[in-house]
Amino acid sequence: MKKVMAAAMMAAMLLASCGGQPKDVDISALASKIVSGVSFEDSLAEIDNSMISMLYSIEGYTDAVLYKGSGATAEEVAIFKMETTDDAKTALDEAKAHIQSQIESYESYIPAEVSRLEDAIVRQDGCYVSVVVSADSAAAEKLLDDAF
Repeated sequence: MKKVMAAAMMAAMLLASCGGQPKDVDISALASKIVSGVSFEDSLAEIDNSMISMLYSIEGYTDAVLYKGSGATAEEVAIFKMETTDDAKTALDEAKAHIQSQIESYESYIPAEVSRLEDAIVRQDGCYVSVVVSADSAAAEKLLDDAF
């Protein structure tokens, strides 16, 4: 019985950590592929890592990449790699809060962007959290599906 309990606990720990993930995704390459392969109205530029925490409330990531537009649109691509899937769940909630905050800001600033934000991709794949705001969510979703 003790062996069964120990095996169950080990399996639970592997599922909670990202060490058991089948893929280690190069998030910089993936974000670049999304920026170049998806239709964006704005020109997106990579934001310096030191600035990411000023734009997102996500803490504890082991790697992150963020591309943003000029502000004339709400378009962006953000991918975070977290230590564990539990950390990623928390980061997913923060990413959703970020999009909601953007919706509230753009409602009075540029109302036409609200529909793009409402259609944003905000998803978790294991230890990874991705956010893509684009007019072509289907193309971005396919690239994410292929990567994860």
